[in-house]
Amino acid sequence: MPAPPLPRLAHAALWARWRGWWEVALFAVLTAVYEVARWAVRPQGDGAIGTALGNATRVVDIERAVGLAVEGDVQRLTHDMPGGEWFTTTWYAYAHTPGFIAFFALVWWLWRSRYPFVRNWFWLGHAVAVVVFWLYPMAPPRLLDVTLKDPTRDALKAGGALDWFQQFRNEYAAMPSLHMGYTFFFAAVLTLLLRGHAARWLVWLWPATLVWVTMATANHFWLDGAGGIAVMAAAGGIAAMVLPAAMPRTWSRRTTHDHEASPP
Repeated sequence: MPAPPLPRLAHAALWARWRGWWEVALFAVLTAVYEVARWAVRPQGDGAIGTALGNATRVVDIERAVGLAVEGDVQRLTHDMPGGEWFTTTWYAYAHTPGFIAFFALVWWLWRSRYPFVRNWFWLGHAVAVVVFWLYPMAPPRLLDVTLKDPTRDALKAGGALDWFQQFRNEYAAMPSLHMGYTFFFAAVLTLLLRGHAARWLVWLWPATLVWVTMATANHFWLDGAGGIAVMAAAGGIAAMVLPAAMPRTWSRRTTHDHEASPP
């Protein structure tokens, strides 16, 4: 059996020495970098904000052209259901971060050899998203249609956290929606990792519910979700091309069968 290429061996040697707290520190640093970058590309001035509102109007026009401008209907239907507003507010405001942590903790503990590529894929998605935020600033539904409200705003004011963070928030970064893009990414990765398990398709309930919730809270158009999926899909391709040493061999095009269907 031929020896693996040197870059893959070097990557494996480095990964063998990598510690969990180093990974936590890396995530903290990259999160801070992403938040600063998203804030830095925010539209400034009336002209730039007008462009962001105009881009949102064009998205609505596209959705109307295909007969699927449904954000307002989704919010009204949800809020008319007993507990609907509470559920969507809670899921959007509080389930996002715990779900994010649980996903990466699960991959770290059960599929450690796959973790580097998953992490690289994830953060490359953020880099691509920041470029789109800069080139295509876009207002969310709540800023375009005054009849829609964002129930998560009050929920996130616990302890004054949102009031403090508001000055650093880019409210015109609706496209792409990484809330929806994240969950597509999580479901896609788990489907690959659970290959051979019949129940693996249940993970797609996660992104399916997030599409509804982000529309019901007036934070995103469904087309923003399509943008988020496209960004994360593109990031996966970029990760495979520029960081091939981290890519699991069973995920490459040359491999037709996954012999590691169950966690090591």
